[in-house]
Amino acid sequence: MLEFEPFSVPALQRVLPLIKNNPSLCNDLSAGSLFMWHEGAEIRFCVYKDTFAVSQIIGEQLSFSYPFGAEPDAMIDQIMAYMRRKNLPVRFFAVDEETLEKIRNDKRFDPCMYAYDRRWSDYVYSFEEAMTFKGKKYNGQRNHINKFKKLYGEPQIRFLKEEDYPEAINLLNEYEEEHRDGFALEKLEIERTKELLKVYEKLGLYAAGLFTDGRLAAVSIGEVMGDMLLIHVEKALTRYEGIYPTMYSGFVRLICEHLGHPLRYVNREDDSGDQGLRTSKMQYHPELMAHKYLVHVNTPALKMPADAVVFGDGVVLTEFRETDKKAYMELNTDIENNKYWGYDYSEDLSIAYPVDENTFYDSVVYDTKAGDSINFAVRLSEDGEMIGEAVLWKFSSDGTAELGCRILKEHHGKGLGKAAFQSALEFGEKKLGLKVVARCYRENIPSFRMITASGLEPVKEDDTYFYFERS
Repeated sequence: MLEFEPFSVPALQRVLPLIKNNPSLCNDLSAGSLFMWHEGAEIRFCVYKDTFAVSQIIGEQLSFSYPFGAEPDAMIDQIMAYMRRKNLPVRFFAVDEETLEKIRNDKRFDPCMYAYDRRWSDYVYSFEEAMTFKGKKYNGQRNHINKFKKLYGEPQIRFLKEEDYPEAINLLNEYEEEHRDGFALEKLEIERTKELLKVYEKLGLYAAGLFTDGRLAAVSIGEVMGDMLLIHVEKALTRYEGIYPTMYSGFVRLICEHLGHPLRYVNREDDSGDQGLRTSKMQYHPELMAHKYLVHVNTPALKMPADAVVFGDGVVLTEFRETDKKAYMELNTDIENNKYWGYDYSEDLSIAYPVDENTFYDSVVYDTKAGDSINFAVRLSEDGEMIGEAVLWKFSSDGTAELGCRILKEHHGKGLGKAAFQSALEFGEKKLGLKVVARCYRENIPSFRMITASGLEPVKEDDTYFYFERS
């Protein structure tokens, strides 16, 4: 039987030898990433017959990394048995394209759905090119470095020492001031970087700084996995012109000198959907993009008819369309309307600012393609504008799914939420064969009435929610 150990620094240290042998080019199972993003994800480690896997919560649902090590097939059998005991579907996260092909050709995972979100694809560069920036395509980077040296002199790039820690924290605080309007993910990253600076050596990571005029102006933290340098942190004071390419190339050279030989790749992680960061990372000419797939095995979404249309009492449920982008953005960014949906987009760690009409639409398309949810756009007519959303999600292996529904504020008080909820409920039960359940916040009296009016009954409660099922 598999045993998953909760995240802790000692637990992470114990599995470091296995992590270092991860064949994937994705950053998700690196020591630095696991440390930086473990909070809230309920990360756990499992070693079985010298094979390693991680479990974590993604979208309130349990997911696994694809096992690697001595006996991955044996561990997969154990994972599937483990999920059967918990009555949950098998989901794999951070699946690279090579592993995706293994999954697609493995009868144990037939049928499955999968998708990747471009926001979380890693930028992978040539290590040799990053050291030198040789060639015409790197004219811009060399010009920036030359300008830096002309303005500020030759920089000193070296590994940080214990006595540098206070100055590194001051640098991060100053960086945070420069980016006061940053999105939630960026703010959390700064806080987690401060914590990483306390333990990076224990995790086998490298931290270096760029010093100019006797002060620290940039920090990078990375680790070596196989033939790749993973750079987790790149923070610099932008008042120093050309500092980012100067620090990046200098850090890569420093690692090469320390190891005594070059590596093959540099992974500078994803852009999280930040368009400015995406433009910048593309200008460094990635050798490849490491896409990360979410794979959902035997999801009820496989039963969805193509272009399904559901007619209800004054509402119509359809798939989402590109013309829904503006209305869907409005639905997601109305903080007051989403209060009892349990969502505040300003605190959503998956969102990079500025938010635009693609931000939420791209997410719903991704969830649909991955089979993680069944999303309906609510309309007044088949060709009408979107006025709300109904979602079936949190699937279990016995065919249970949770249903939620929300309507744009200007359409409240007309019974449309009740009609949409009822239509999605009946479709899930009669067309997809699902056992549909629901929950609502204890304070959300309108949702309580909507759910019970649709035939579901309260079966339990806790400090936060009422829970409903068909009697």
